[in-house]
Amino acid sequence: MLKKRFDYGLMLIERLKGSPDNYIDVRGIARENKIPSAYLEKIAQELKKAGWIESRRGNGGGYRIKEAYLKISVPELINFFERPYEICPIGRIVKFNAYDQKYKY
Repeated sequence: MLKKRFDYGLMLIERLKGSPDNYIDVRGIARENKIPSAYLEKIAQELKKAGWIESRRGNGGGYRIKEAYLKISVPELINFFERPYEICPIGRIVKFNAYDQKYKY
């Protein structure tokens, strides 16, 4: 089962993809969707650290998605937010067991 972190991350990415040329304030997105702005800000910082989005401070600031990630897929987002899991070629979620170096379906 996917967590709220993934849901909020997906919502944030989709919102940023909708306005790729503009910086969007995360607090406004949080307010629109009635979710905690501090939590959404942490998710945005995580995506920024990974290089998926960029930020700008000050008036007219916020976050925007980098052009290279405009076509990001849901399986890629799942892999980012649910790190111990990977998507196999047929779209199933697979858990990698680092101890055994094997995939578990």
